[in-house]
Amino acid sequence: MALNKEDIIKKSVIVFKNRGYNATSISDIAKECGILKGSLYHHFSSKHELMKEVLSFLKTYFAETVFSIAYNENLTIEKRLEKLSRKSEEQFMEGIGGCFMSLIGNECVTSNMEFNAIVKDFFAEWKNAFTHLYSNFYGQKQANEMAERAIMLIEGAVLLMRIHNNPDFLTNAQNWLINDFKNNKILIKN
Repeated sequence: MALNKEDIIKKSVIVFKNRGYNATSISDIAKECGILKGSLYHHFSSKHELMKEVLSFLKTYFAETVFSIAYNENLTIEKRLEKLSRKSEEQFMEGIGGCFMSLIGNECVTSNMEFNAIVKDFFAEWKNAFTHLYSNFYGQKQANEMAERAIMLIEGAVLLMRIHNNPDFLTNAQNWLINDFKNNKILIKN
């Protein structure tokens, strides 16, 4: 079965997520894809190019399937936050790229500025989505701070979830985030 470029990218996510960038070889990826190394080079000139494509693919995927929820005017702000939280929780637990950006970001933060730039853009888009929601109730500065806090809470929960192999950390963090939003919304209205 011939794989297209997107299929290879999706399978590469699994390998990079499990082994990290530096410990992954082109042979590892070719094996996961069930193809020869030469076939992989038909689509990507190097592991570096493949990782850039993987990061860009995931950034776009999250922007379109997760972060876009924050801008869906057909939902209430509260529903947007809840749906955004649940969709991101789903991605972190079962999705193609859950916690991938943090893993690669940590591994390559100083060694590869191209990867670092894409990871930074990913987190900026995530922050913008949360800021958009919080700005309905707070000034811009506080909305930015609340968005940063939300991402820190989620990322910390993801780390603990992985360390302890317990999804409750992430579920509890998402529930806290949603309840905190609801409680603060009520306080602001009064």
